[in-house]
Amino acid sequence: MNAVVEKTIDNLKKNDFEVVCCATAQEAKDYLAGKIDAGKSIGVGGSMTIRQMEVLPALEEKGCRIVTHWGAAGDEAEQKMKEAREADVYMCSVNAITSGGKLVMIDGRGNRVGAICDGPHEVYFVASTDKIVEGGTGAAIARIKRDAAPPNCKRLGLNTPCAETGVCAGDECVDPSCRITLVVDKVPRKRTMTVVLVEEKLGY
Repeated sequence: MNAVVEKTIDNLKKNDFEVVCCATAQEAKDYLAGKIDAGKSIGVGGSMTIRQMEVLPALEEKGCRIVTHWGAAGDEAEQKMKEAREADVYMCSVNAITSGGKLVMIDGRGNRVGAICDGPHEVYFVASTDKIVEGGTGAAIARIKRDAAPPNCKRLGLNTPCAETGVCAGDECVDPSCRITLVVDKVPRKRTMTVVLVEEKLGY
């Protein structure tokens, strides 16, 4: 673990986040499957990181109910997003983490942002350490626009310049997927938020 990661962990803790460090996705999966109580409902954002870990089947086997809009459309998707915000637990990834211990994410629909701001009491963020950036929120947003948004837009089949070229077009993008930016400076009052850092690369 390098000095930047250690600094980030220290600052996340100062900002009231609980932090768990895992060497591999399997280790993170085992932690979450053991930590979250059986029978709880778990809202899940549209995260490649969470799905790559294959933690959701393990939680279902344990007796948890997974609430996700993936695979749904129209009114059903809207209902699933609402149910995810009202679940016992919310699980998602984050697009960037500053070395100062702040979480930064950009959404298109805003369901993840809504759940984080005013949703389940218990929230787990899973992110690989390559999402840590030195500097402030500006560096974090630059990382998202460069490394996360283009491949995600391409995966979703969106008609954005970055999906085609791999480069953010900024204000020239007519129908951007980047519509809501959230910075979590500190854990909101009366909430519990855990950042699970994984040294193995996951997601975007």
